[in-house]
Amino acid sequence: MKSRLNTQTQKCLQASRWLAVLSALLLMLAVTTSEAAVRATLDRDTVYAGDIVTLTLESDGQQSHLQPDLTPLEKNFEVLGTSTQTQVSIFNGRRSDKTLWQVQLQPRQSGRLRIPPVTVGRQQTAALELKVSKAPLQTASQPNQHVFIEVEADTSAKQIYVQQQIPYSVRLYYDERLQDGELSGPEPKNAVVEQLGEDKRYSTVRNGRQYSVIERHYVISPEKSGSLTIPPATFRGRIAVPEQRGRSRGPSSMMDQFFKNSPFANDPFFRDNMFNDRFFSNSPFGDPGKPIAIRSRAINIDIKPRPAAARQHWLPAEAVSLHDSWTENPPQFKVGEPVSRTITIQTRGLAGSQIPELNISAPANARLYPETPSHESRTDGKTIYGTRTQTLTYIPGAQGTLKVPAITLNWWDTQHNKAASTTLPGWQFKVLPGAPGTAETPTANAAQAGQQTTPASKTAQSDTRQTGLASGSTLIATIKSNWRWLAGAGGILLVLVLLLAHIARRAKQRRRTDAPSAEKQTPSRTAQAQPDQKSALQALQKACKDNDRHAAAKALLDLAQAHWPDDPPRSLGAIGMRIEKGQQQLSELERSLYAAEASDWNGAALWDEFRHGLQEKKPDRQSRDDELRPLYPQHS
Repeated sequence: MKSRLNTQTQKCLQASRWLAVLSALLLMLAVTTSEAAVRATLDRDTVYAGDIVTLTLESDGQQSHLQPDLTPLEKNFEVLGTSTQTQVSIFNGRRSDKTLWQVQLQPRQSGRLRIPPVTVGRQQTAALELKVSKAPLQTASQPNQHVFIEVEADTSAKQIYVQQQIPYSVRLYYDERLQDGELSGPEPKNAVVEQLGEDKRYSTVRNGRQYSVIERHYVISPEKSGSLTIPPATFRGRIAVPEQRGRSRGPSSMMDQFFKNSPFANDPFFRDNMFNDRFFSNSPFGDPGKPIAIRSRAINIDIKPRPAAARQHWLPAEAVSLHDSWTENPPQFKVGEPVSRTITIQTRGLAGSQIPELNISAPANARLYPETPSHESRTDGKTIYGTRTQTLTYIPGAQGTLKVPAITLNWWDTQHNKAASTTLPGWQFKVLPGAPGTAETPTANAAQAGQQTTPASKTAQSDTRQTGLASGSTLIATIKSNWRWLAGAGGILLVLVLLLAHIARRAKQRRRTDAPSAEKQTPSRTAQAQPDQKSALQALQKACKDNDRHAAAKALLDLAQAHWPDDPPRSLGAIGMRIEKGQQQLSELERSLYAAEASDWNGAALWDEFRHGLQEKKPDRQSRDDELRPLYPQHS
């Protein structure tokens, strides 16, 4: 009896020990998983000497009680300050926490500086690299100025051709004396200007003084060879006037004390939004300030004409690549079943809006449905990158071999100054039989197939009719048994519909009332009117009559924008790919525009071809088959 008790006691002790070990392991696992990986990012990867860069450390989970070890950063940077914030989000009943540390760093030297890993708790970030270059001379020679502008055009290429992209940057420097203002970008003649992305805001030091900076990026596309003048960027605003000694500010001291203690005290754009100009100019508390107008330097660039060795479609870029979604995952074709394909064009030194549409022809035994392409542009401050994405849908109509032709895009290599081309190879697939009813049977066997399937079709129709009658009777019985509940739900739904209609009507009346005042308040902010077809045709007729090739090219682009407002072509070559006829006249106009020497051009033939507008290219004959409706609308 005694030995049995001892055995049971030992088993209990062993079980308790195993439970303790298991609990410790679970606790260690919970502690380990609670510490998520920490990520580090920079707001910019290229700065000037004296600039202040922001290093952001991000961790998933509640880590605000921890502090990052910033000691390794002090070798190459001066740590100016750190702020911490916690973000909480709830999605589908699940809560997620995120902790952010924002560290303000100022480089101690120029060159490529390494940001070493930063430790937070038991985790470390990955190392980063920051390029610090010397400040331009134009900003170093601006002492004791409260506001000044720095501009920069990337002309590192040996030769810049017509329609080649020129990255252009504008930086506005201002101190705490600035009250408000407006920055305007360049407007060069015979060139297209496009802004890239949103404005960047940061702080920097020039000549021993701290400035706030607004940085804006553009891309400029010259449309004419010769000398291109990029006019100065301008800024118009007001700066605060220093108060004279012995003069009392009076009742405005309370307002000044409020702004002095505000975290937005040094941001004039916040002050301008919260308290507009009219309030300050008419208020006894405000200082109207001193109006200023600042201009940057102008930049002159020599633009080369289109080379004689260039091919028909002029596409100047540093690099062009084509990517096919079928490369990683080749599809399997079946009769009557759609297969999608995505083709992506990526360029360096060319905006996405300048990339032309690909001329893709349909295979002999398949239908082709192209979707509307999409494009985007981005920049790293030095180079512009463009992307154009095109999605296609193929539907084979019969068994056998499906041959998809190759796709070639011709372009001009601006780095090596020579013609180049990029090609996607063709494909060859074996089309398998599809589901019953999708195959296109030969017409010779149509009668025989119809005779064989007649009894089956009658049986199917009979079964369908009986199923429909049974479903109808069941539905009626269900309505009768639940009519009270359905009536109540219908009444509630009717009340909600009437309430929403009343709210919509009140909102519409309010918009009508507010529309005239809004138009009066913002006359200078109205959007630029889109060109209409009638005025574009009149302009084209006048340009052809006067033999003005530049005005004719602009009128054709306006006419194309009126014809395709959602996705207008940006060049004459892109127009030629969308129209049925007139390519020869467009080529003659394009050669005259970009010729090395001025040549005579007669616009009579161009006007005779386009006097009735642009005739859009018709879809392929196979896409007009009445047996199968298109999946997507045709886009040319």
